[in-house]
Amino acid sequence: MGINEAVFNEVSVLWAEHLGLTFPDDLKGLEADGEPVALLDTYMAGCVSGYLGGGLDAEKRVILDDCSRVLQKLLPTLPHGGGRGYAARLVRMADLILSDSPSPRSSET
Repeated sequence: MGINEAVFNEVSVLWAEHLGLTFPDDLKGLEADGEPVALLDTYMAGCVSGYLGGGLDAEKRVILDDCSRVLQKLLPTLPHGGGRGYAARLVRMADLILSDSPSPRSSET
């Protein structure tokens, strides 16, 4: 089963936008579930790069899912602005990637 071209293209566009941004001041020093948001950003960046470079292994898929869940819980607490948009973009990319890369468990029969 190959990747969905429309999903891949949307992630590519979002990733290009994301790479053009600096880490927002309102997220610096902020923690979510005990993890620095900057670290979640780094983990997710590695996963997005992996997806765009050829796909996610099971470990990166779990990391992406975990980080996305933490950011999803954080989003409603963030004021509207740069940090919220930045985090929302990460969550959107994770949702797209996770919907396009099936769980390794689902392919085992």
